[in-house]
Amino acid sequence: MVKKREERDLHSTEEWVKILKKQAEDTKKYRHALYETVNLNKKELILDVGCGTGVITGEIASLATGQVVGIDLNEGRLREAHRLTSSEPRISLARTDLLEMPFRENTFDLVTFSVVLTHVQKQQEAICEMVRVVKKGGIILAAMEPDYEGMLHYPEDEAHQPFMDYLKDMGVELQTGRKLKYFFEKAGLITTMGMFSDYFEKINEDPQTHIEEFLEHFPKTEKILLQYGWDTTRIEDYKKRTVEYMKKNLLFSFCPCFNAIGIKQ
Repeated sequence: MVKKREERDLHSTEEWVKILKKQAEDTKKYRHALYETVNLNKKELILDVGCGTGVITGEIASLATGQVVGIDLNEGRLREAHRLTSSEPRISLARTDLLEMPFRENTFDLVTFSVVLTHVQKQQEAICEMVRVVKKGGIILAAMEPDYEGMLHYPEDEAHQPFMDYLKDMGVELQTGRKLKYFFEKAGLITTMGMFSDYFEKINEDPQTHIEEFLEHFPKTEKILLQYGWDTTRIEDYKKRTVEYMKKNLLFSFCPCFNAIGIKQ
């Protein structure tokens, strides 16, 4: 029997709260620059698609003067979003499918999402639905979408393939980043592309920081590797070898992430 995506997910809602908070913190400066580019503070009605635990939804509301609507399908994360944003009257949340949003045409001034499209299989349909609900002259902002098949490692990471297999089994679309321009233009948007370059600040952090983060997340890595056929000896060897590379500051890993700004005509 094929497991549902939620059953294959190695992270609990509580863990996702921490993961998404850390992700938001690591990309805050980059994301705020995009918000300035699209004049987020002047938008009267904003839609945050795939709002998750609400950490970015709350951030958007703190920077904007208008109303913010957050939508997501995951009940657990949406409950957390309600808890996190309950004190902000300008935020409203709804559980809905982004492929069939219950909003009228030409409703929002700005529709934004981050690391959402990569989890959607009908990606072109999703973008077209966003275009439907944004006003003419309004903006669709893909703040960040990864391109996992464009990942680079040196020395080569032997755990890369199990990780990719895990993402595929989770329903992740691995080439989303490179397809953004195509999806946006196909939907009739005038599109400007960009890339997440702050990642290099992360790469250049102190090696000890990389080691601590690697070891903190390794229990999840181990579960994935066991799931895809590795034995405990191979896993331990991989762990030790990776830490040694990190100690000597020899490891390079990079996942390209792209942004797109689309204006509806």
